[in-house]
Amino acid sequence: MALLSKVVDGSDSRQLTVRGTFSSEPFPNAAASGCMMVVDERNSPWKLTYRVSGNKRILSGQWELFFGSNEIQAGDEVAFHNNQGWGPQADYMIQVIRKGSN
Repeated sequence: MALLSKVVDGSDSRQLTVRGTFSSEPFPNAAASGCMMVVDERNSPWKLTYRVSGNKRILSGQWELFFGSNEIQAGDEVAFHNNQGWGPQADYMIQVIRKGSN
């Protein structure tokens, strides 16, 4: 199960903004702000900047590069998981679920 997921829209190409009420912080290693490493399904590492603003979680940093490299389109979903063997250099794994693949 994903810690956090979002269906991407056109405004997410430069930074990913996830709105919602969370029972616990989805990224405890990132605290309220800072940087975190994620690894994608190709085992490529990405350094994301993370900040909390009210009920929003905002990811930037290399997000724009990740977005382009993975050819993410509006309607695709991105899901963050605890890293369970995807790559030792990251705490979290990011998965792209293509629109219509469910």
